[in-house]
Amino acid sequence: MIKTPKEVKRIMKTLGDEKFKAYTVGECVRDSLAGLKPYDWDVATSAGFEDLTRLFPEAKVISRKYSVIRMEFIEEVFDREGDFVGEEGIIVDVSTFRKSSLYDESGKTDEVQFAETIEEDLDRREFTMNALADNGYDLVDPFGGREDIKNRLVKTIGDPGESFREDPVRMLKAIRMAAELDFDLTQSVYEAICANYRLLEKISIDRFRNEFVKTLSASHAGKGLGLIMDTGIINLVLGDEVVKKLTRREKSDLVVLSQNIDRSKQVPERRLGLFYITMDKKRAMPSIEKFNFDSKTRQHLVDAVSDMAKLYFTSTKEMLKKFIYERGMDRYNYLANLEKAQRIVFDYDSETKIKSKMYLLEEIHALHEPIFPEDLAIDANDLIEAGICDEKEADKMLSMLVEKIHIKPNQNKRSELLKLAKLYKRNKLAAMTRGIKWTR
Repeated sequence: MIKTPKEVKRIMKTLGDEKFKAYTVGECVRDSLAGLKPYDWDVATSAGFEDLTRLFPEAKVISRKYSVIRMEFIEEVFDREGDFVGEEGIIVDVSTFRKSSLYDESGKTDEVQFAETIEEDLDRREFTMNALADNGYDLVDPFGGREDIKNRLVKTIGDPGESFREDPVRMLKAIRMAAELDFDLTQSVYEAICANYRLLEKISIDRFRNEFVKTLSASHAGKGLGLIMDTGIINLVLGDEVVKKLTRREKSDLVVLSQNIDRSKQVPERRLGLFYITMDKKRAMPSIEKFNFDSKTRQHLVDAVSDMAKLYFTSTKEMLKKFIYERGMDRYNYLANLEKAQRIVFDYDSETKIKSKMYLLEEIHALHEPIFPEDLAIDANDLIEAGICDEKEADKMLSMLVEKIHIKPNQNKRSELLKLAKLYKRNKLAAMTRGIKWTR
């Protein structure tokens, strides 16, 4: 019924040999029944923490408090030429049976109660499809989760309203699972989210952000985004006032995004960028700031809502080099990939402009034309040794030189650059007009 990896079987056998009960449990069982191949496997057992660390001394301790250890069975994969192409394998978390815990308003709990049976452990699993356990002989399914998987339904254990009031983040989890598995919410779950979504204002922003990002990164993100919009959760993502002020075009773009986002690659930062560029920067920024993204993601999203139009109209080598220089190659690559995804999702007629920039960049690299100061034929030491400027002024002078070389790359020679540096040092007008390409 469940195709259990040999590594998981060995772990369960080790536990069984010591007279402990052990089951694969939760999402790995669900995914197996749904015809998917799980990467993360969870084993629930009657063994306590001390027994787990004794039986599996090689395991990493994930949580002593919750009695969770982890074993990784990952192998690097190389192609025929010997180049690294990725990893394959599984991760196995082994934990002691636990009972349901009580949550505070933010969705946190300090209480940990261990259980004696798998049934007690399954009772805390929130959704019927996750309340499944398998020991290789019997499937434990006390809430009809297998039937719900067959019918492709997301259903809570017990009354959904009560479940969501106990821990509001479950509303986001329900939508995320629908997006990951292409399941539908039962009517009672959908209605309970519509009635209780304001409770999500009480949870930590980190929990909210993590579920939102996972939903947008899912295989069927369009379904998830549609549910976020239909249930009212979009008001918490963007803010009530922002939603009220969305233009007809912005609302239309959000609908189109929900219909077509699945065409884009499942890259979290890219999917987030696609979401935020549906609206004006002044409406997008409060949400970007609210979600407290890591610094790199935040910078990419700010670039997305600030610079996509500028990138679209970047049409010459000089303009492209300046655009990349001002942002760095990593930020440019993000925007370039976002522009490609935008064309696919919104059916924009921008393929020619995208290919043109790709060609220009290839030519820039092929001809070794400088983009950054470090690409110049001189460095700060050369300027200092030539007596042109001191250490404090050197970086500023290199920046001025590279802006000039963007226009005239053939002048990237030591003698030419030192001559230009001397000119800029004594002639402020020449320095001020260095980035201007004069035409007759």
